Amino acid sequence: MSEEVWLSRLTHALSTETKEIMGLDFSAGTSNIQMMRYDHRKDRVKTNPKPLAAASLQDEKMTLTTGSTTQVIGWYHPHPHITILPSHVDVRTQAMYQLLDAGSIRLTLSCFSEDAKKVGRIQVIVFQSMNRDAWKQRDRGNSLVAYTGDSTFDTIADTDCMDMTPSMQEALHLSNLEVSGAEYVRKEVPLKVVPAIPLLKLEHPLNSFTDLQEELFKEDQAAYKEAISHNVQDGKIHPLTFIHLDSTYQAILCKLMEYCLSPAISALQDTLKENEIRLSILMKEVKSLETEGHGRENESSFGPPRRASRRGAF
Repeated sequence: MSEEVWLSRLTHALSTETKEIMGLDFSAGTSNIQMMRYDHRKDRVKTNPKPLAAASLQDEKMTLTTGSTTQVIGWYHPHPHITILPSHVDVRTQAMYQLLDAGSIRLTLSCFSEDAKKVGRIQVIVFQSMNRDAWKQRDRGNSLVAYTGDSTFDTIADTDCMDMTPSMQEALHLSNLEVSGAEYVRKEVPLKVVPAIPLLKLEHPLNSFTDLQEELFKEDQAAYKEAISHNVQDGKIHPLTFIHLDSTYQAILCKLMEYCLSPAISALQDTLKENEIRLSILMKEVKSLETEGHGRENESSFGPPRRASRRGAF
């Protein structure tokens, strides 16, 4: 996965603390699409066919732009205030996606969580689903990750359990109990975040990150328009109702600028300064190497130094 796409996913996950969001991942890990929420209940994440059709158009466009075949390979969503380990519902849902595409993957981000020392922590896991019987009798050569024994459910829990708060430890224990008797189990997939250039040469690698801000604005704008339309009767709306909805919408936009847009701008400005410093250091190294190279060329042009003759006079 490219660094830019990882930044986009993380920013999307941190954009809301109380509601579920989701997005689609493209092959080569160089792009993703943020799905607009059409159900604003905190424990629901639903979409409609329109963004799915947009994803199909996006992968066709990327295929033409990059010259490499691009397609949707999975989806991602966060676990705010929830353990990183997927529940039996998550694993079963992923299994349903794999019926459509056996190579489909799911990336889950655990955010807004704290350890016992009140230190914030962000965790990530990528996994596929596999039938429990097939997991026990599978061919290891076809597995995406190396098999390391029967510790399927404790790969993450063992390292972090001591640092978790009691509530998180309880949630983790319940999650493992649910999965232990489930029909499907998770099969973890290794994740590596790298610069975008080694993957594909993109003209604007930060497009997915910048497009996220517009997508969040459109989502709130659509909710505002829907609320207005529901309160219109005979082409009119009560003035107090309109003032309430408009004030709420303005407050949401202020929070969007404070919590999402302003930090995004600051992050991009910091990245620009860091790149300028790195570029300056590299330019100095280039000049130093060029000077050193010219010095060696001058030495070689005069040839090797002559040695004085030690012959004695007769």
